[in-house]
Amino acid sequence: MSQAFNDRVEAFCRRLTDRRIDGTLAAAKGTAELLRQLVTSSRLNTPEIMLAEVKRVGLRIQAAKPIELVIGNIVRRVMHIIREEMEAEREEQDDDLVGGPAGDAAAAGASSVGGLSRAFRHPFAATSTRTLSLHNLLDQGALDEAAEAAMQQQAAAATTAAAPAQQVIDGVNDLIQELKDIDDAIASQAVEHIHANEVVLVFGYSRTVLHFLRRAAEKRNFEVVVAEAAPTYQGQQMASELAAAGIHATLIPDSAIFAMMARVNKVIATAHALLANGSVMAPVGMHVVAMAARRHSVPCVVLCGIYKLSTLFPHNPSVNFNDFRDPADLLPYNHEAVGLPRRARAEALLKLGEEGDEWRAGLPSGLPELTVANPSYDYVPPELISLFVTDQGHGFMPSYVYRQLTEFYHRQDFILDATQLNQLIG
Repeated sequence: MSQAFNDRVEAFCRRLTDRRIDGTLAAAKGTAELLRQLVTSSRLNTPEIMLAEVKRVGLRIQAAKPIELVIGNIVRRVMHIIREEMEAEREEQDDDLVGGPAGDAAAAGASSVGGLSRAFRHPFAATSTRTLSLHNLLDQGALDEAAEAAMQQQAAAATTAAAPAQQVIDGVNDLIQELKDIDDAIASQAVEHIHANEVVLVFGYSRTVLHFLRRAAEKRNFEVVVAEAAPTYQGQQMASELAAAGIHATLIPDSAIFAMMARVNKVIATAHALLANGSVMAPVGMHVVAMAARRHSVPCVVLCGIYKLSTLFPHNPSVNFNDFRDPADLLPYNHEAVGLPRRARAEALLKLGEEGDEWRAGLPSGLPELTVANPSYDYVPPELISLFVTDQGHGFMPSYVYRQLTEFYHRQDFILDATQLNQLIG
């Protein structure tokens, strides 16, 4: 890789680590853009090298922010595109061997390597392996003419064999376009899932859910109950934007979710990640919403782009499936409750210091302590989810996730990191 590309990867990793890239979609787009630059590099001489480089760069980006599972998902998608082209060329190679004329050395030599591999080969590679001897010395002139003709044919074939390499680039371009059209693709199915005069409950703010409800409001008349989603209170913004779009919205505190669920017809939610067992990582507080919906027999529909589909299971020991936000969102640093333990500790240290030898005894265990936990995500098990609606034009139940995994990823790429595989096995 060039130094310029390495610098771009490092800059992107720093932005991930510093939390300057907000949201899964931005992380997925950034990863896909970098991998597109990588696969177009002329230094990737073979498809095997291309696969190895995509995997190496992908793991490098994933290590910058392990909680963003979409990074690994995009890497697997790109590797799947490369593997599909390799397999297609192998099938063409087999067809050529079966249907080609026997004894045609030039055709056999050209078809002995798949088209994707030929796209990376030098067009004037040697085609004759016959050893020069006294027996064939007089035939060498004819062999040279045949070899020259074969090389001309191979040069022409190399031009057409570059097409599979271009198909890989086109596949990555299609993936990037898919990411840009995620919300529109999901919203196009809105009228199939929201019916007239329904009451829909949403939790907090989601761009995807907002776009989905706006599209449904073009043909349906319904009401939306918005839970405010403390401590960010982004539900207030959600309710405001829904009202601005002409949709009747009611804002409620999180503590009223269970009470309001009895008059709700459907829950519409989003997810940070869709895991391999059909569960999701959702915004914190969503587990309570899903349990209340289950208790009142209300269907819980999750809007989720297929790029969020992960091959990882929630019991994977090498992955941390949660993150913690700033404690100041719950309790300001200048709050009296925060200062109390600090003042008590300072007074105890001063007293113990004045008492001499008792200083070495350490602090007494009776000092007040205050811990503020502000997690980002909830785990919602598959039994609490009724349906997934994705950008692929159809919905599916959690039990169908395993089919989606085999459709969009190659089995060899389910676990990218060898250390993860060793922990799962051992």
